[in-house]
Amino acid sequence: MNENPLQTSIKQEIVLEGVGLHTGNQSSLTFRPAPANTGIRFFRTDLPGIPMIPARLAFVVTTVRGTNLGLGEAKVHTVEHVLSACTGLGIDNIDILTTANEPPIMDGSAMPFVEALLRAGLADLDAPKRWLHLPHEVVYEAKDGARYRAVPADHFRVSATLLHDHPMMPKMSLSMIVDRESYLTEVARARTFCFEHEVAYLKSQGLAQGGSLENAIVIGKDQFKTNAEGLRFTDEFVRHKMLDLIGDLTLIGRPLFKMHITAERLGHAHNVEFARLLDEAAKTVRKSKTRILEAK
Repeated sequence: MNENPLQTSIKQEIVLEGVGLHTGNQSSLTFRPAPANTGIRFFRTDLPGIPMIPARLAFVVTTVRGTNLGLGEAKVHTVEHVLSACTGLGIDNIDILTTANEPPIMDGSAMPFVEALLRAGLADLDAPKRWLHLPHEVVYEAKDGARYRAVPADHFRVSATLLHDHPMMPKMSLSMIVDRESYLTEVARARTFCFEHEVAYLKSQGLAQGGSLENAIVIGKDQFKTNAEGLRFTDEFVRHKMLDLIGDLTLIGRPLFKMHITAERLGHAHNVEFARLLDEAAKTVRKSKTRILEAK
């Protein structure tokens, strides 16, 4: 990997339309080019003043069945697939305009967003990328058994393990160096999923209102319920968890560089808390370097 590449955006705007997974709201999503050093930003074009919400950790408001951002009264739900697509393609700066409070879920994966962004074209900007450098091991552990660990490495690698107490869901593990090529071929097409016994409860809580077999895989007692396509990978579920993790880590605001992340029992709340630890570790190093330069 080139250690000194330029920041990127897209060449022209492009629009997608569909229904939100949890809200069930119809929405139009527009990807628009953005200048260097602005990062990824959401705009609610349906609200007065078109409020902007930065895609950063400080603006995460909830992580219930998805990662939701908010600033004041403006909120955008279930942003992880869109963010994952941007990061998978190496996009640093982009404005994402939405006409409702949730982007369209499309087919439940990141691929429709990836394809749209590629049609818009990727553009280098006149500014170097600002990587997140990991100085040492960072570990996150939760009471439910979730465990994340990041260590310095020669590449950016993710190793994910999915553990569920369900007869149709054996332990699934996947480890890969994540770059644009591997993301496109091995991660982006993996779709979201839920268990059949959860569906009624989710809907009673106002969630999954736009869910269907066209945008999610439903895991029954003894079969996978999906559209006529069937599973895209035999281990599609752990691949989707990796997709979600990449999207949630985007909220750090800097692309990750030369580290190996291992994660077990992944979930949005854990992803975000782990991202906060990585962010704090990197900030500590940057502050130390600043103090050394000032002392000189």
